[in-house]
Amino acid sequence: MHNNEIADETCSIYRARGHDNGAKCSNLIKCENCSPDKAECFSPPSYKVYKVDKYDHVKGEAAMMQEIYQRGPIACGVAVPDAMENYTGGIFNDKTGDLDIVHDISIVGFGVQNDTKYWTVRNSWGSHYGE
Repeated sequence: MHNNEIADETCSIYRARGHDNGAKCSNLIKCENCSPDKAECFSPPSYKVYKVDKYDHVKGEAAMMQEIYQRGPIACGVAVPDAMENYTGGIFNDKTGDLDIVHDISIVGFGVQNDTKYWTVRNSWGSHYGE
C-alpha cells in the first residue's frame, strides 16, 4: 500500500489472488461495481482509495503501545495454535509457546483487566470468530 493505492473494500472486495497467480492489474480489479439492472459490471469514474504515508517496524510492548496511541492500528504477525482457532471470547492467553508466525492481525488497542494485560485485535476470519 505504500507504493500503490488500494480501493475501499466497498469498491473492490478481497480476492485470494495476487501478482504471481494470474490476476492482472486493471481498473476492473481495482474497483468494480455491479447493478441488477445492468448486464455487466463496470468501473466507476471515481472511487475512494487509500495509501500508506509512512511505515516502519516496531518491536516490544512499549513501542507497540506508543505506535497505536500516536498513529492508530498496527499489523502484527501471530502464531495460530489450535486454541486460538477455537477462541470464542474473553482474553486469549496462549500457553503453547508456538512461535511459528502464520497469520496477520490488526492490533487496534490495549488494556488491563483484573491485572491481566491484553491487546484488542481485529481478525479476518469473519463475524463467526471471537467476540
